Amino acid sequence: MTRIGYHPGTHLQNNVTQFLERHLARDAAQVALSWVDPQAMRSWGFDPATELPHLSVTMERFCGDIARTAAGMTELGLQKGDRAILFVPMSLELYTAMFALVRIGAIPVFLDSWARRGHLGVSARCVEPKAMISFQGAFQLVGGVPELAEIPIKIAVGPTTMAFSGRIEELRETPRMAPIEPVEQEHTALVTFTTGSSGEPKGANRTHRFLAAQHYALDECLPYTIRDIDLPAFPIFSLNNIASGVTTVIPAVDLGAPKKNDALILYAQLVSAKATCTTLSPSMLNGISAYCIEQGLKLGGLRRVVTGGAPVSRDNLVDFTKIAPNAEVWVLYGSTEVEPMAHIEAQEMINFRSREADDPEWVDNGVNVGHFADGLRHRFIQIRKGPVMIRSEVDWEDLEVGPGEVGELIVCGEHVCRDYYNNTEAFRRAKIVDEAGDVWHRTGDLARLDEQGNLWMVGRVHNAINRAGHYEFPVRAEVVMKKLPFVKQCAYLGLHHAELGEETCCAVVAHPNAPSVEGMEAEVRRIMAKNGIVVDRVVFPLEIPMDARHHSKVEYDLLREQLVAQGLVG
Repeated sequence: MTRIGYHPGTHLQNNVTQFLERHLARDAAQVALSWVDPQAMRSWGFDPATELPHLSVTMERFCGDIARTAAGMTELGLQKGDRAILFVPMSLELYTAMFALVRIGAIPVFLDSWARRGHLGVSARCVEPKAMISFQGAFQLVGGVPELAEIPIKIAVGPTTMAFSGRIEELRETPRMAPIEPVEQEHTALVTFTTGSSGEPKGANRTHRFLAAQHYALDECLPYTIRDIDLPAFPIFSLNNIASGVTTVIPAVDLGAPKKNDALILYAQLVSAKATCTTLSPSMLNGISAYCIEQGLKLGGLRRVVTGGAPVSRDNLVDFTKIAPNAEVWVLYGSTEVEPMAHIEAQEMINFRSREADDPEWVDNGVNVGHFADGLRHRFIQIRKGPVMIRSEVDWEDLEVGPGEVGELIVCGEHVCRDYYNNTEAFRRAKIVDEAGDVWHRTGDLARLDEQGNLWMVGRVHNAINRAGHYEFPVRAEVVMKKLPFVKQCAYLGLHHAELGEETCCAVVAHPNAPSVEGMEAEVRRIMAKNGIVVDRVVFPLEIPMDARHHSKVEYDLLREQLVAQGLVG
């Protein structure tokens, strides 16, 4: 049978909501989503030994709510091709609204919730939305952004005291059910905006074919069983779960604003919901393992854990395998545009024989993220800050680095997002069209491939430090510094230097009761020298700013500004 998303012409089976229909026909009583009611959370008491009660919805009810909500949306005037901004946290309402839009061929648009206020208007101008779906507070918050304030159809989620075009809770009660709209393979299913390192918002154009291809690629490397229960911290994995027909547990924590009790709550959720799988950011992975080790707890019910989104060290994986003894722990490397790119199992990463295995203070050159996903072509090119044009194979020969050398990773394949919504400049910066017309995605990641086919990540193109014509990379340096017991946070970055171009700087935030500043600096310089890493300067700022999305990546530009403001550098 031809796969969903791969039928010629305009076809009912191209609409990715058909994945839900298949699971509905197979088992209507299957639990689709499970979540913690806010009232239950308030009365719970934060005792990990006490069950955290969850609500749930069956596949039959979930699909029915989607179809009725979709019908209500059409009565408000939404139709195939219309864009609707969906500004709702991970919740039953989010997935009901999203699939309702996709069902009728409309296009949910996800703005970058961590973007600056001005960028929200830029994103809205790009997609020209006909509707916005969000909480009343969010509508009030963006009321001063003209492009959002002028949207004609406003649909509220939750309690309201203002007038709206409709409410999701009311649309869900629409008497009729909307049929699934036939679409072409390349009809846009979702637009997801990210601000990225350039600071300019760009919307990944996720077509129905692309979403289907992404699901098939994830299913190939991380297959589920029908009895799995999964708690994903990344919305894209929720979509994959729903396409796979397994129960999805919605995290009961605010992913954008980490709090002290998050690890406790997630532990309780994993146990109470009897989760068999989970997908965590590195910071969440480390938080849960630290909490469980401190409390003497284990997650024996997990059979698989997936982490990614930022570098993960062997030490991080060693800690987590202690508290999840029955689980495979997979490190997944991917991005908004390509998921997955590569993956490696924790034991393979831990047992990889190198100097690091024999010397606890040595770190290999980069982070091993395993082997490439099936069906993905790859190349490594020289560091180029501007667009790249390819007219013939000769151009590739001039652009690519030698075997085993560090270069920017670019990939091409069926589950690679091919363009950005209504943004030719973003396409020009991030894509390369080759002599055959194939589209290659520039990851912006610097990496190398070893003789065994392992992919080693060493940093980002825009964070590479050009010191006197030789590049230094942050990833390895930061893993080295984290081996020192007094290091709470750290960063390795370049600072402007009149003679060198850039000098290297180690920024360290220490734990309480750390040694003297002089003693810490001496230790940083010692361990870095042991690893052959150049250190020109060591500073001790108040904090290291991390990315708002995963809280696992250093915000280098912001850190430079803070170092100047604190008088630590000139």
